[in-house]
Amino acid sequence: MSQSISRQMTKLLWNVTLMMIIVITFSHANNTWDNWIRFDENYLLQWTVKDADITFEMQVRTHGYVGFGLSRDGTIYGADVFISWIDDGHMFFYDCHIKTHTQTSEPVVDTSQDYELLSGSENSTHTILRFRRKLNTCDDKSDVPITNDTMNIIFLYTDEKPKRGQFRSDNLPNLSHAILQIRSLLLLQRSPNIDMNNNETFEMFEIRNAISNVTSHGLLKWCHSYRNNLKNHQIIRYESIFSSLESRNFINFMRIYECKSQLSDLRTVDDINGECTERLKLERKCFTSIAIWTKGSDGFTYPNNVGYPLDSTKSDNFLLEIHYQDIPKDFHDTSGFRLFHTSQRRQFDVGTISLNIRPNFLHIIAPGYKRVVSIGHCTSNCTQKAFPAAGLNIFGVVMQTHSSGTMIKINLVRNGEELEPITQDTNLNSNYIETRLLNQTRTLYPGDHLMIECTYNSYKRERFTLGGESSNEEICMANIMYYPRQEQLVACNSQSKISDVLRALGIEELGKNWNQTVITKPDRYAGRTLEKHLELYDWKNEFFTFERIIKTSAFDGYCNSAFVATRISGSPAVITKPYRPPDTYCPSPRPNKLTNDDDANENSIEDDKSKEVRSPSTLLQQTSNNECNQASVLIFILVSIVSVI
Repeated sequence: MSQSISRQMTKLLWNVTLMMIIVITFSHANNTWDNWIRFDENYLLQWTVKDADITFEMQVRTHGYVGFGLSRDGTIYGADVFISWIDDGHMFFYDCHIKTHTQTSEPVVDTSQDYELLSGSENSTHTILRFRRKLNTCDDKSDVPITNDTMNIIFLYTDEKPKRGQFRSDNLPNLSHAILQIRSLLLLQRSPNIDMNNNETFEMFEIRNAISNVTSHGLLKWCHSYRNNLKNHQIIRYESIFSSLESRNFINFMRIYECKSQLSDLRTVDDINGECTERLKLERKCFTSIAIWTKGSDGFTYPNNVGYPLDSTKSDNFLLEIHYQDIPKDFHDTSGFRLFHTSQRRQFDVGTISLNIRPNFLHIIAPGYKRVVSIGHCTSNCTQKAFPAAGLNIFGVVMQTHSSGTMIKINLVRNGEELEPITQDTNLNSNYIETRLLNQTRTLYPGDHLMIECTYNSYKRERFTLGGESSNEEICMANIMYYPRQEQLVACNSQSKISDVLRALGIEELGKNWNQTVITKPDRYAGRTLEKHLELYDWKNEFFTFERIIKTSAFDGYCNSAFVATRISGSPAVITKPYRPPDTYCPSPRPNKLTNDDDANENSIEDDKSKEVRSPSTLLQQTSNNECNQASVLIFILVSIVSVI
């Protein structure tokens, strides 16, 4: 008898435990967010993307009106804005836009209301709103589509509410103060700052620069070397460190290289603390990137199944490279990186491949055009010899240009077929270059041809721009992160052949005049230096011929392993089947209209509770009913379980 009771009690406890797990799962499922950002100390935004919808929750420390919006070009003009507030127990919310050609920043209520308010409430300090919209509402006139590109986010709030609880023209108090700075975000990319696994134990060490009493006009590249004493560890996160806010203002770029020259064959590890050169990196065999910082980024956390390997028996030194721009007199800096590492090895070791157009004078961007395209290559010859038959799995990418860059794309050609781009950004912001974690891994196979395509806007530039790493020059760069790690290809770059650049510029022959290189043929250009020729060149009429020659000609390729740099001759990929993006489908417009003509009746929405005003208590009641329905299901499950005992 006692054994039977014991068995029943054990079974009951097990079923109750199971029920509690189910309850907890249901509870957490309704309160998790894939991404979040704190715009300032008062404004938290959280969001999750599912299929064609995106759901947001804003928590704002105010009892006035609040807002969220998407900018088309980094300004408020043409922006898509959501405005909401709670007044006397009623919820007000409006899908609005700000006209492109206007002298005010007043929002105009959209004809089609495409934001759906899910819940809203106030507590003693905050206004909390949850809302949803389609990624593409198909309202091209008033809404900004949410894409994989860099999105310009508007956030606004103030302590005041509109008068009489109505949205009328000029009725949003302190609008110019409510709209705060516009921030750039990757809304559809997985967050690069995902939390580290709490079950892992980790340690930290710092790699910092040591620059003191230095002054420089223009670009200064400074390097400092470090010893690696770790064995069988993996880096699971890295983040930037700045010795001061002033230092950060003068830094364009930071990178840590893993170097393959053994220090026993060289001088001591601390021998390098000075200006950085390509020859230095070549001698040290510093070809592999461990960590990269660009403007707009603070750190990166690896996904839970991968880590960057650290093993002093294979690589016992690092090189920190920092690019400074126009540093003042007697400048001091100890900026660098903090690395988080663990001895609890994860499933895969991470590798990186640098894909670039080599930043030098052979990369020429013509002035006066809204669209100038430059293409760099990693040829099938490089990948055929380096990649394993099973392929490499790409999970993250960093892409970068300088200020004139507007678009960047990594293309993949396999057996003549151009596949879907690995990643791209058609709204690039050079001040916000964040690591992109792909939503789905992409596999590279031997023989694949990779291309990096950068588009620049030089319309307002009267002078040509050359490739280079200073802020007034241009780059076209990507760092690809993948697993499993290999060391046969860590950098794959290209540059135009100088003979083809001269041919594209109409130059037949160069010669020497004193200590200068000058054009000798054709006669009409004779005596010009190359720089002068670029200034006087007829870019208006000759640009498209120049661009065609550069894009279709052979180039010099560089296939660098972790140990040696190899130069080859390469040709553009022969594409027999170009990639065609899928058509964008927009259904018929939904009959969700507030007015017949928002331009004829701007901001004249009255207090019509049957359409625009929804009580927070009603919304909260709906949420409560959903929870009660879930609880009823769980109670039914529990009763069924107990009845079986």
